[in-house]
Amino acid sequence: MLEISIIALVVSSLALPFTIWAARAAARQAEAAHVQAQAAEAQTAIQKEQVAAAREQTHLQRELAREAAQPYVWADIQPDMQQGTVLEAVVGNSGPSLARNVRVMFHPPLPAGTQQSDNIETVQRVLADGLLSLAPGRVIRWSLGAGYDLLSGTGPQRRTIRVEADGPHGPLPVLEFDVDISQWRSARDAPDGSLHHVRSEIKELTKAVRTASRQR
Repeated sequence: MLEISIIALVVSSLALPFTIWAARAAARQAEAAHVQAQAAEAQTAIQKEQVAAAREQTHLQRELAREAAQPYVWADIQPDMQQGTVLEAVVGNSGPSLARNVRVMFHPPLPAGTQQSDNIETVQRVLADGLLSLAPGRVIRWSLGAGYDLLSGTGPQRRTIRVEADGPHGPLPVLEFDVDISQWRSARDAPDGSLHHVRSEIKELTKAVRTASRQR
């Protein structure tokens, strides 16, 4: 029995290094598997982030394309640059597509000369109710009266202009801003270009010719 025990002890001693080596190999294998699992998880997270970024970019591109296709509706009070002395209420569409249900509100109401007061009240009601449509590049103007008459006071004439409209993709962002036409009192009111002066000279020449013809 003693011999058997000695033999078993010797065999165990010889097998111990191999057991230790096997244990270490198994530990290294488990560690490598853990590292691979972490790398796979990291790769999966990166792929998810890439997919999310691609979706966000696609959404952003769609939104940009949608916004680029929307009409741009605006309103203002402007001088008539063909005559130079008249102020006008102006509504336009500078966008690439048709605008619908264009609603423009002025608060307080638009200024108006004596001859235009009734007409301007009607215009304001029409604009508040909404223009049925406004084509791309379309600009509509309504005469308010002579600038020297409308700007004859000394105090501020501040008004809030609010513009609402619908585009092909639904309601447009509301445009609202303030304008004070009293700040234009000292502004240049001459019409653009020289055609106005040419037209005036032709009228004066026509009058002179007619007067000369009558005197004969």
